[in-house]
Amino acid sequence: MRNQRSQFHSPARASFILALCLAALFAGGCSTSRFAAGAMVPILENARDAALESKDVPTFRAAAPSNIFLIEGLIRTDPDNRRLRLSASMLYFSYGFAFIEEEDEAYASYLYLQGLSHGKAALFRNKKVREMWDGNVRTFSDMATFLNEKDLPALVWTAANWSQFVSLHLDSTEVLLDIPRVTVLLERAVELDGAYFEGLPHIILGSLHAFRPPLMGGSPEKSKENFDSAFEISERKFLLTNYFFARHYCYRIQDADMFKEMLEEILLQPLSILPRYRLLNEIAKRKGKILLGEVDELF
Repeated sequence: MRNQRSQFHSPARASFILALCLAALFAGGCSTSRFAAGAMVPILENARDAALESKDVPTFRAAAPSNIFLIEGLIRTDPDNRRLRLSASMLYFSYGFAFIEEEDEAYASYLYLQGLSHGKAALFRNKKVREMWDGNVRTFSDMATFLNEKDLPALVWTAANWSQFVSLHLDSTEVLLDIPRVTVLLERAVELDGAYFEGLPHIILGSLHAFRPPLMGGSPEKSKENFDSAFEISERKFLLTNYFFARHYCYRIQDADMFKEMLEEILLQPLSILPRYRLLNEIAKRKGKILLGEVDELF
């Protein structure tokens, strides 16, 4: 009986049962299906927020793949739903970054491209963005001026997925050519609200300035400025800031002592320091411990 209960309450099985229930609703027709998909959005967002407040990393990892298929199914039913696209973009980034990068860079790249695709779809609800996205860099820069506060969440997660993809392919000239466009998006996000998600626009932009090749405008000075802003915004409570700072800025300037200091600070902080993002802080602790163990290889 204990094993039966454990299987029934597993994240994958729960998501499967939910999907079957939704399938029954969707059988009623196109309009009914879209209504059902739209009705799921608040539930998904509440589940996401509950996960972020939890420290249960194993359950999040186990549930993420089935939730990806669930969200993909909902998006097929209601492809114009911006909130579904945003949830998908966030989930692909979180799963790829938290668990896959160190294990399988090719699969992580796939996840980031999927997150980028869904983020773009959300941004394309803005007509000007849709019309100007594929233009040259100057047109792309002009396009960014039409991004507004309503676009901010999709803008940040689109850029986050794109930036992480670039960071895994710095040996590809084709991918490096995307850097100016990612930079445009992140700079616009900082203009709109750099404090979004505990300073995430500054964190990603600071990372980009650090790992961006010098010949393509990489700047440790700009990187430090962005990270300083992120630390100030979160009052040093969002531990992913330390992780990205060590991984990209400290490595770029080859400061092993600062690298260790940043990661050791992560390990010393209690999860209660930022209740709404316990999960991400726990992930920062786990990834920070791994990165700290690589210090002799990196410096």
